[in-house]
Amino acid sequence: MNRIRLGLAGLGEWPRQAYVPALKDLEGVEIAAVAARSAASQQYARQQFGEQVIIYSDYRELLRSAAVEAVALALPNPLHAEALEAAVAAGKHLFYEPPIAHDAATIARILGAMGASPCVIQPDLEIRYLPVIRALGECLRAGLIGDPLMVSVRLWCDWGYGGGRWKYNPEQEGFFPWLGCWYLDLLDYVLAAPPERVTVTGGYAANGRLMDHGWAALEYPAGRMGRFDFNLVAVAGLEVGLSVLGSRGEAEVDVIRGDLRWREPDGAWHETPHPPSLPACGFVGLRECLGAFVASVRGGLPPQADVEVARRVHAAMLACAEAEATRATVNVQPLQ
Repeated sequence: MNRIRLGLAGLGEWPRQAYVPALKDLEGVEIAAVAARSAASQQYARQQFGEQVIIYSDYRELLRSAAVEAVALALPNPLHAEALEAAVAAGKHLFYEPPIAHDAATIARILGAMGASPCVIQPDLEIRYLPVIRALGECLRAGLIGDPLMVSVRLWCDWGYGGGRWKYNPEQEGFFPWLGCWYLDLLDYVLAAPPERVTVTGGYAANGRLMDHGWAALEYPAGRMGRFDFNLVAVAGLEVGLSVLGSRGEAEVDVIRGDLRWREPDGAWHETPHPPSLPACGFVGLRECLGAFVASVRGGLPPQADVEVARRVHAAMLACAEAEATRATVNVQPLQ
């Protein structure tokens, strides 16, 4: 089996925690090239991937390189838009982190280019690739709890406790562009439709202008409802939960542990474990998500999280950001 020659653009703290160990674990992948600006990062790349790895100081050089057929973009958020446009234009298979950008016009333009590309282009929406989320999908497709009526996602963590410990200040972005896509994607996974209206309520406890606790209420077609509750100032720990109310039952997911339970109207819970691959690389699901990308490239198949998923998730993210800013219910605008 031919190995996929992959280039990694970016070697900051997050790629070192997440991408480097996950990519080194994947079978059938050769890290052929890395883009890293500092001499220390370039030396780190050689230590991790071997002296044969090609080093570029500019990600644009990596994108033009004939040595790679696929690229994982792990650059800081402010560089996403220009890097994504360059990557799509270069004709590489592409794994990228949301958000694409922070304004509708730029996001729509880049999504249009992605949709016209013959390459595999997959966002890093790793939570939907977890075994427990796939098991929930099988439960829904089998009709075990009926049609989804209401979905709730809960993020409880200490990432902002004490003012946060981030390498850059996400205040300028806002909470929803910074973190919202991954959790709004869970609503999209279950409901598979764009929301129509969004209302946001929240507060600013310890992180300046960054909303660090609150919730978003999303109205979906046919009267279905979604909700995203978040708290970045929990004293300790991490909890990500997903609850689904169906027309004939309900389901609950512990995303971090990988536990699924569901019940029909008789009230008896059915519980099954579906743990993530461990140790987690950065966050649970990243190894599974990267593995799915590699499988799509190798098999020539579209990814589960495709351009249309990215379109719906980004439209919901932008509406949530606008609802936070205006303190009003916002109609979701499609990204066409």
